Amino acid sequence: MNQSNLLFREFLSEEDDILTNNILRSINQIQPEAFIKLTNQTKPHNYIEQIKQLIHLLGKYAAGESTDSEIELWGKQVSEDKVRLGLSLYESLQHFTIIRDVMWGALEDLAKKHGNLSAEQTLTFGKIINKFTDRLVLIFTNSYTGLTNKRLRAQQEVIDELSTPVISIVDGVAVLPIIGDIDTHRARILMEHTLRETNRQEVDCLIMDFSGVFIVDTMVAQELFKIIDSLKLTGVDVNLTGLRPELAHSVVTLGINFDNVKMYNNLGQALKAFGIVRN
Repeated sequence: MNQSNLLFREFLSEEDDILTNNILRSINQIQPEAFIKLTNQTKPHNYIEQIKQLIHLLGKYAAGESTDSEIELWGKQVSEDKVRLGLSLYESLQHFTIIRDVMWGALEDLAKKHGNLSAEQTLTFGKIINKFTDRLVLIFTNSYTGLTNKRLRAQQEVIDELSTPVISIVDGVAVLPIIGDIDTHRARILMEHTLRETNRQEVDCLIMDFSGVFIVDTMVAQELFKIIDSLKLTGVDVNLTGLRPELAHSVVTLGINFDNVKMYNNLGQALKAFGIVRN
């Protein structure tokens, strides 16, 4: 191991408490809200330990020891915490800028403490700090992005489920209220969820209410009526309510056949037809 690199590692080890406090203080000054989230969590000492571990990893990196797996593990663990605490990617990346600045400040202190450090050695340490931080940023960003995308997909699945409720009214009869704009993605979700739920709930008759749908293009209209055809194939009697003039026009333009589909002006009218009335 190069003697000067050993000196840098020992300095980081000796000053880890001071460096950790400097990083925390800087985060508190620049991002007070993020600092509160980091220190008010269930285990507030986690982040402090993570920073100390980071300083330790930098020392090993400077010494030329293999730290790839440890750096990757650190980046993934920290990204999981940041996502869980609701810190944005921008807020999180700012922390790496703070860490880099503090490390450069430590390098200046080391140069003052040991006047025999040459400019070349100081520059070498600076390059080590930059390369180490850049690698951390890449690992962290990749992990953070993957985690947030996974969370977004999970949230979208929940939204899709909630936006396509098959509501049982009486034995064998259910209502599917469709509200909001429909695109090809939502039409596909409607197909999958409706077929699954009508089978699970043993629905014989499904009332599809379109009164909350305001905009439907011809492509989506075609997808919607593919759903009706699919339900018929599974033995479900489909009834439509609330079909707006715009949607009716799209249907007529497409030449879709309504001969075997009962239609009602509104949901109340359809429910009455099935004998479901208010006492």
